[in-house]
Amino acid sequence: MKKSSFPKRIVTVLFAVLICCGMILSSCSSSDSEKESTKNKKSKKTETAEVIEEETEPEEESSYETTTETTTTEPETSETEEPSDPGRLNLAGTYEGYALQTKAEFYPEKGTVNNYPILKNDGSFRMVLNADGTGTWEDAQAGTSEITEWTADGETVLVTISDRSIPGTIRNGLVCMNDTDMYRYYAQDGSDPSFFGAITENEAVLVTGIDYYFGLGTEGFDLDKAVSCFKTAMAAGVPDAYYWMGRYYKNSTLCIDHYITAMDYFDQAIALGSAYGLAGKGTMYESGDGVDKDYAKAYELYKQAADAGCMLGFPYIGNLFRTGLVPGQSGADGSKAIEYCEKGLSSRNWYDQVYSYLAIGVVYETGAGDVSKDATKAIEYYLKASDMGFGRAMYRIGNMYDDGNGVAQDQATGNYWFEKAVAHGDIYSMVNLGYNYQYALGVAQNSEEAFRLYLLAAECGNSVGAYDVGILYYRGTGTTQDYSAAKMWFEAAAREDYAAAYQYLGDIYKDGLGVTENKQTAFNYYVEGAMLGNPCSAGRAGDCYLYGRGTSVDYYKALDFYALGMKKANVSDSNDKTHYDYCQKQIAYMVTQGYIRQDQANAAVG
Repeated sequence: MKKSSFPKRIVTVLFAVLICCGMILSSCSSSDSEKESTKNKKSKKTETAEVIEEETEPEEESSYETTTETTTTEPETSETEEPSDPGRLNLAGTYEGYALQTKAEFYPEKGTVNNYPILKNDGSFRMVLNADGTGTWEDAQAGTSEITEWTADGETVLVTISDRSIPGTIRNGLVCMNDTDMYRYYAQDGSDPSFFGAITENEAVLVTGIDYYFGLGTEGFDLDKAVSCFKTAMAAGVPDAYYWMGRYYKNSTLCIDHYITAMDYFDQAIALGSAYGLAGKGTMYESGDGVDKDYAKAYELYKQAADAGCMLGFPYIGNLFRTGLVPGQSGADGSKAIEYCEKGLSSRNWYDQVYSYLAIGVVYETGAGDVSKDATKAIEYYLKASDMGFGRAMYRIGNMYDDGNGVAQDQATGNYWFEKAVAHGDIYSMVNLGYNYQYALGVAQNSEEAFRLYLLAAECGNSVGAYDVGILYYRGTGTTQDYSAAKMWFEAAAREDYAAAYQYLGDIYKDGLGVTENKQTAFNYYVEGAMLGNPCSAGRAGDCYLYGRGTSVDYYKALDFYALGMKKANVSDSNDKTHYDYCQKQIAYMVTQGYIRQDQANAAVG
């Protein structure tokens, strides 16, 4: 037994020595590279143990050779295979949910003022993309779904879950997935989500209000809902909401002291850091709404707004260049106006963009300095804004056709554009279309529809609409005659210094229509209307002095008002020509009666 076992132990020792030498050589070889995996090292140990256990077999030497070959070739066979889709390898990872977007009609990877993603990085949704093409689609509300497959290239990604495939775009390390028109934005660690310009849920309320204000959403134009959204956003502390509330009051003739209220809201917006508040305040000084006109002040406020990031300031400055009202400017400068308006086009905000297009269109429609009138280019720019849903641009196109301004007059086409603009809340279109319905211009006569459109404009705060509603109530045209309602709307128009409204208020008090007759109140209204340039009011005030109605007789003051009526009348307008003739006749009557001399009459009229 001892004799037979001795050689076996010798063989065992020899094989052990040889194996150790092989391991040392292998170790030396691996020391040249630090990339060998833990898995490979574990395999070597396993295979060495297997050889030792089998060393009693006759083929020990061949076993050693096999072990050596396995050791030298294994690093090549154990490497992880490269995925067939390089884009998948680059995109694999965990993506935290960043924002949701439900109204992305234009550029979902960028957003616009009415299509901003709503900030929602609260862990309520995320996406895990594994390099092997699997993953998970997580949603706190809908639950988690397994991703069965996903593919990607440098710009797009397609994720497939159990019941649908979801496409997406990739921008600057951010992923935007379009899940049945619900856009979901995802960001990896280190990505800059501000690229999408996401907003908070409170800011989204303001955006919804703007949608209602311009009739951009699926529910269309609704001023009451717009104001409700503005108030909600203000209560949540959204600075720009104060600007939009100021805009609402600036245009609302139904509210007493609405200019004061508007200015207050603009100031609050500025105090909260809204650059739009600066732009809004500038419009007050440019128009002289509640303050003295001050173009230099308006220009400075627009410049401050633009410098603070409100791109709306640029087209506002452009308008001042167009009209030659920039401080130190000598005459209109159309090229400069367009240059500034084009800066506004770089804004991501919808209103800044469409207003900039509109302002450029106005330059071409009206002509300014070195830029000649060009109706084709004007309509081209109006169409750019119109295609984005801006009602005011639709109105400008309609008005060009309605008046034949630079194009062949076509009131039917004008009415088509007015109709479109009305749906987007444009108050000027409401008035123009109502007028055309009232007088059958390019459309069948319809007094009821005229009244509806005038009333809509009036309720939106338009003084012309308020006056027209008052007229139809006064005459009982398109609605039931109602002097009290007529008076209310005339008063609303008068608050905006709409001169003709004073004449009718005077008539209501003169004749006691729905009110107690009061000649003195009537006289006061006539004087106010006359001072605002209404020839009919001037003639009525002249009568009051001539006949002693509501005031004492004064022939010289009567002469002054009759002369004023003649000067303010536009004789090319048939209605004004009637008042011109009346005032002239009354002056001749006073000369005939000896109340005044002819030379005095000539001097007054001259």
